[in-house]
Amino acid sequence: MPEFFLAELRRFRNGAAAFGLANLVALTVLQQIVDVPNAPVGLHIIMLGFYMLSGLALAVFQFGSYRQPSRWIWLQHRPVHRARLLAALVLAAVALIALAVALPLCAALLMQDHYTRGVIDARHYAGAAYLALSALCAWLAGGYIMLHRSRWAFVVLVLPVVLTMRLATAATVLGLTVACVAVLLALLYTVFRPNRSAADDTVATAASAIPLQVCCYVALLWAGSMLYQAGLVAAGAHPQVREPALAGGLTETRRFKPVETLRAGLAGSADPRAAAWRAALDPHAIASLAPIFRQYGVRDLMTTQGMARFVQGETIWTFSHDRMLFRGVDARNRTDQGVFGAGGPGTRERFDTVPETLGGIHGVQWFFDAHNLYRVDEPGMRLRHVLRVDGQEQLGAVTVLEQRILVLTNHRLALLAPATGTPSSSADVRLPLPFGDLDRVYVAQVAEGMLVSFVYGHREFDGALPAQQITYLVDPSARVQEVGRRDLAHDFAPLYEHRAWWLSPALHALVELPDLLIDAGAIPDYGLNRFAPLLQARPATVWAAALAAALLAGAGAVWWTRRTHLGRTARAVWCLACLLLGVPALLSLMILQPRLRGAPVAAAAPERLPVRAG
Repeated sequence: MPEFFLAELRRFRNGAAAFGLANLVALTVLQQIVDVPNAPVGLHIIMLGFYMLSGLALAVFQFGSYRQPSRWIWLQHRPVHRARLLAALVLAAVALIALAVALPLCAALLMQDHYTRGVIDARHYAGAAYLALSALCAWLAGGYIMLHRSRWAFVVLVLPVVLTMRLATAATVLGLTVACVAVLLALLYTVFRPNRSAADDTVATAASAIPLQVCCYVALLWAGSMLYQAGLVAAGAHPQVREPALAGGLTETRRFKPVETLRAGLAGSADPRAAAWRAALDPHAIASLAPIFRQYGVRDLMTTQGMARFVQGETIWTFSHDRMLFRGVDARNRTDQGVFGAGGPGTRERFDTVPETLGGIHGVQWFFDAHNLYRVDEPGMRLRHVLRVDGQEQLGAVTVLEQRILVLTNHRLALLAPATGTPSSSADVRLPLPFGDLDRVYVAQVAEGMLVSFVYGHREFDGALPAQQITYLVDPSARVQEVGRRDLAHDFAPLYEHRAWWLSPALHALVELPDLLIDAGAIPDYGLNRFAPLLQARPATVWAAALAAALLAGAGAVWWTRRTHLGRTARAVWCLACLLLGVPALLSLMILQPRLRGAPVAAAAPERLPVRAG
């Protein structure tokens, strides 16, 4: 319907032009303060929230005005199919968002690319498209909220956050955002009808149910977790803040000094040398390292992850994803200073991923990406290659202990010697449990070799089992022997740790599946299938809670549907869905099928007037 499309453009053209101009001015001013395209991810999230709120505000105003009975009748009761009316509204919103959001963003990027020496990659233009599509997602969600008859329809706002906010490549994120737009458009179409109080048909109900169930699941999980932890903090019973900490738990172990942790790991050892080791441990000769970086920035990442920029003297080095190198600019006169590759300034050897850096370790600074470790040689910031790992193995952390370089990967702890020069020998200690569960590693020198203690339990709050401390002895011949093992108590109850699963096992798998399929740069668990988190063991109490939640949802569906307009088959389908999907399905039922307030009253027969004869 071209006339309606043009009418919507004329209606909002002045506001969109003013918003676009203000947007361009704000971006230009902000660019003078911070490099917006290469800024930290926090700024990009703030920008995303602002543009989504703008799209939501447009939808609230636009659909709020049309939702008035007189205007709604004028809009819908005409010889034009509702799909064409909705298409005109959506196309008008696309044009307005392109004018107010996408055009200023692209103009700011073009000006920076043309007039400055700042790093502008293809992913930055993809980021502008993502922000515009996110504003469109918020507009579609706002229309759905305004036209839906339930006040709880706002849970649909969870869908764009869960589906699209991922540290993945630009192509992946844009594909997910387009899919989110399609889902929200389908949801909006189900409520865009002349009689807004009429019940949905079967197709509309099916199209709305699954996205709403996912949104209810995530919203219920977030809200319940925050309320539970807030209650623990208010009562002074939160495991991470209470005093004293739970004996033998991970929080207590984290509060230990390194020497105390090593002594605790050897306390139950059957090795006859353990008592002598505990007494001889020197608190000043213990190294500890933890997986500081559990996720690398992948190439063409939509936002910023890793060391996007650093300063060397008067030169500002900014990482370019198109080249996988740093590009330098003089901070005073803005002249080009060339590139910084995997060999240092002036080299063009590309990094595998966005590099990370660690400094201040015995006066040594380290560069590393997912597969390569470099040592920085001063002066000149030359990078000397120390170690390369291949395949699924990736680097996690590095430190130095008595002329040995300790390199932690997702597969092993490599003990390289010496700390200066080219490493001439090494010993490897394989990780006994998955890397994702590793919390910290402690290394100490003793008379018989080196003690290496792994403390696990990093993912215990998410239901990972088990949490243990495992200690090894590495003798001078590089032989590895286990000398101690102790189980760490879980700080939270099993029902809280496994909350994401027992609430709805099926929806938990559905929500976790994108994280398992999408490469977001997370360091994997070496040697494990990517779907292993979905198959982890659950305690008996958690299985009982999942069964109880399913039965409660099924019983609630039976009670709720007794006073709805649903037929027998639809009632059976809803009850079965609630039984299989749990409480989130029951909440979506309450949103999509509200209960009747009272029994329908039969219409009274019209009163007949007496007829006079004659």
